[in-house]
Amino acid sequence: MEIVGPDQVRTDPGVRTMAAEDFGEILQRVPGCYFFVGARNAASGAIHPHHSPHFNLCEDALPVAVRVLERAARRVLS
Repeated sequence: MEIVGPDQVRTDPGVRTMAAEDFGEILQRVPGCYFFVGARNAASGAIHPHHSPHFNLCEDALPVAVRVLERAARRVLS
């Protein structure tokens, strides 16, 4: 939330997904986390879901993901 602001982060119980069903197994062995970065952008045509043959992501989301991962790494290493 520090990077994009609380209005851009969904933590409500209405967010349901099976995207990380195997990741829990990994977390039993090593510390970690899983997060989503919204990469949908109707203006650029990035509107299709991940498993669609027409999937395309809005690359504007990538710097946000990098900042989140960098912040997490710096906290762990400090």
